[in-house]
Amino acid sequence: MKIINVELTVKPELQAEYEEFVTELVEHSATEQGNLSYAHFKKMNAAYDYEIIEHWKDQAAVVYHNKTLHFQRFLNQIEKYLAKPLVILRMDYNE
Repeated sequence: MKIINVELTVKPELQAEYEEFVTELVEHSATEQGNLSYAHFKKMNAAYDYEIIEHWKDQAAVVYHNKTLHFQRFLNQIEKYLAKPLVILRMDYNE
């Protein structure tokens, strides 16, 4: 299994717009073949910090996801919402 955590710090003035924007990514990604879990969280005690946590069946599912229109849209537009660069943590999980 492939696990990806994405940490995002959003500009305060764009928070509501960001939350609407990321909803499309989450809804579409969660329905992809090979996706086990795809969720967006607001961090506790951090007004503008969020995390996307993704679980994928295998690397092929990640490769497919990275080519989708909704993910490409996210990549092309996310920077305008961010107060600092996003952080991506990629992990393997072998049961």
